[in-house]
Amino acid sequence: MKIEERLELLKDELHKDDFLNARGLGNEVPFWIFDYPPEKELLLRDTITKIILNLEKKSIRVLEINLYEICLEILEKKISAEKISVFEESKGSDELLKKLKLMLKPDVLKNAIQQKMNDSDGFQMIFLTGVGKAWPMVRSHTILNNLQPLLGNIPLITFYPGKYSGFDLSLFGKFKDANYYRAFRLINTDNVPQS
Repeated sequence: MKIEERLELLKDELHKDDFLNARGLGNEVPFWIFDYPPEKELLLRDTITKIILNLEKKSIRVLEINLYEICLEILEKKISAEKISVFEESKGSDELLKKLKLMLKPDVLKNAIQQKMNDSDGFQMIFLTGVGKAWPMVRSHTILNNLQPLLGNIPLITFYPGKYSGFDLSLFGKFKDANYYRAFRLINTDNVPQS
């Protein structure tokens, strides 16, 4: 099934009462992963914007959390871009990445996301975007594990540039992120013939 067809099915699914109210999940957390080919990133960004506008017209509020933008906000509060550049020139890219990962510990990201949620009222679902851009500073499975206690029955849809088998994540279809069993693959088309 083409990504455009999956996106149409996604639009329909997000409007359903069972989806919005997390019914039929057998007491599991309503975490969903919409995986897609990384080369379709621009299509996804454009479509996500349209989906949010369409849902809001139907009085369904979406909180979009861009993981990459949150990382940038956290880093800007801790260190200037100039200091980052100087550090990279003197110590190298690998050491810079280690330093950035230390500044973006899971609890720090969780608190920043919690603050975004506290600043927004009445949202009925969360879209987690910017996952590919935040890598390798942040790993998706770590974020998802840390968000579980925060959300209750609010559906979280992670837009994932890569592959999710229902058991493990493969970012860009190349890098194994980790095993992750708590999310459902949204618009699972494994048994649908490819066109």
